[in-house]
Amino acid sequence: MRIIPALGAALLLFAAAAPGGTDILAGLGLTRASAGEGILEALISGTPYHEAAMKAFKALPAASRAAAVSAGLDWIKAFAGSREFAAAYALGREKERPAPPVPRPAADEQAKKMKADMEKSIAEMRKGMAAMDAETKKVMEASIRGMREQLERMEADPQQKALWRQMADMAGLEDKKRHEEELKAWEEGWPADPRVLIRRRINDFLVVSAGVDFAARVKPRGDKMIFVNEEYEQKPPEWKVCFRAGKEATAAARAFAAAWLAEIEKAVVPGR
Repeated sequence: MRIIPALGAALLLFAAAAPGGTDILAGLGLTRASAGEGILEALISGTPYHEAAMKAFKALPAASRAAAVSAGLDWIKAFAGSREFAAAYALGREKERPAPPVPRPAADEQAKKMKADMEKSIAEMRKGMAAMDAETKKVMEASIRGMREQLERMEADPQQKALWRQMADMAGLEDKKRHEEELKAWEEGWPADPRVLIRRRINDFLVVSAGVDFAARVKPRGDKMIFVNEEYEQKPPEWKVCFRAGKEATAAARAFAAAWLAEIEKAVVPGR
């Protein structure tokens, strides 16, 4: 998942326990519920990160990191296959479903509204006329008569009515098209089967973690460490997290991810 791209450290945010029985969640002040919410959020957004998890991971001996990552992934995989996760995902998916467009008023209703809006404007104009001199009032009255005559001509003109109906139909079609596009984007971002999304995130991770140069040199710049190779500074955050996690931990994550992906490929219809 891009739960998995940020694997080296951010995944420990969701780990139930590290080797030796250390309760990582408790150590980070997290509950199973909050960790589960983090998994769902990371799965959808594709960008998990947690500073405390990063620090906790860095504090581990290098030799323990691969086992810790595997332990965290075991927990994630189990949680992602639970009814609890399925229910949370289904609820989140339904909440994000695009609402259908609000029906637009018919052309006749639009004409009535236009007339009502005009009468409201005229009433406000008349209210302001109270403080005007006679000559200005005369000009304003002429303006009001012109507004009403124009509206009457428009209402009596068959071509104008046809134009209003055409515009109303076009607006309705645009609303429908926009809703269809929103539904398509929603289906892409929230597929009915969460395994489809998990598969996508796993593939993302396997791609981004494939070419990490663990021998890359870094140098200080201010209070940060940056790569000597400027090209590496342009790499995505997930690539850099894998670098910081180390070769062994990233290899363990890749092996786990590949095995999980193979299981999903067998269970999920290809192309979904």
